[in-house]
Amino acid sequence: MKTKISLIAFVSVLALNACTKDQNVDPQNASTLAPQEVPVLVTQAVATVYPKMTAVDYTSLQTNSIYVANVTTPVTEAQVVVSNKGIVKEVAVKIAKADLPAAVITYIDSNFPGATFEHALKKTKGDKLGFRVELIFNKEHYSIFFDETGAFLNQVTGLQGKPGKKGPAPAATEIALADLPAPVQAALNGMTFKRAILTKDQNGVAVYHIHVDKAGVLLSLDLDANGTVLKSKEVSQKGANFTKIDLTTLPAGLTSFLNTNAAGFTVDYAVAIKKDSVIVEYHIGVTIGTAKKEFHLDANFQLLKNQPTKGGHTPPNVTITNLTASTLPVAIKTYLDTNYAGWALVKAASAAVDSVVKDYHVVIEVATKKYLLEFDGDGKFEKAVVL
Repeated sequence: MKTKISLIAFVSVLALNACTKDQNVDPQNASTLAPQEVPVLVTQAVATVYPKMTAVDYTSLQTNSIYVANVTTPVTEAQVVVSNKGIVKEVAVKIAKADLPAAVITYIDSNFPGATFEHALKKTKGDKLGFRVELIFNKEHYSIFFDETGAFLNQVTGLQGKPGKKGPAPAATEIALADLPAPVQAALNGMTFKRAILTKDQNGVAVYHIHVDKAGVLLSLDLDANGTVLKSKEVSQKGANFTKIDLTTLPAGLTSFLNTNAAGFTVDYAVAIKKDSVIVEYHIGVTIGTAKKEFHLDANFQLLKNQPTKGGHTPPNVTITNLTASTLPVAIKTYLDTNYAGWALVKAASAAVDSVVKDYHVVIEVATKKYLLEFDGDGKFEKAVVL
């Protein structure tokens, strides 16, 4: 519903008009609303939060219901999420990468190596505080959400809009169950709602990224405003997951390594070690003349530091060992005590290859929230995921 623009809203209009011509006609910002399309209660709410803003633009995330203001002030950039009734749902302030929690930086560096960092935001107001990071990785735009501890929540790709124009990033926000459209709520009947993120895709269509529990199975769902499920996948809650696969055909990189380092070889066995369906190691035993030799290589066919002892020539043995709170390594317990005060162990396991621990997976509960944390074989933190 269009309303007359109040004096405060008029200030916002002036700020919008201060944007450059290129910004105003940029087709990648086609979702930007004209001043008269923004409810007065929304502009008033934003002006109350940031009375000294120098520029602002608005987008509608949920038609006639939820609006996002990209705000610039003399000292910061921010996004304010406001309902059509002028209720501020969320405020997120732009921060430097160095100001992110160490857990967030570790997650980004290990899961998006070489990515172009664009923006980071810290949520300073809202029901659930946390962080959001904007990246370009393999020519795709990612928005990655973390909770206040730095644990991974969700990621979405291909948001509408170009980050860095007039606000800190394309519009996206966490959304409460009660604020979901009725068809979306109906589609979730029989499931326990965990959390949701509302975005718009490249075409400006609203997409609801929702985590639910269905009979003990954690699901990640993408739905449109009509409640149609666009994508569905199970979120793994398993412990350490290492498997070995016998190779019937050698990868080219492994053959090249053997031709260089074991000329005249005959293969006795070749095995790939997978973690969560991704190859992380190769173990191969060969005979060269009358001598037997074996090699342990990483996924890039480089020798691992822990090579087999002299005389060994057997396929790898993968072992999963369940752990209790008392048998967790000291380094892991210290990390949990420091970052998750009051944690209670749900389950934990270590994964070893030839008696060398490669990984620890630990599921803990803090209050009513569950986390899956991963540590390397030395007990060094790798990542945390909110379940």
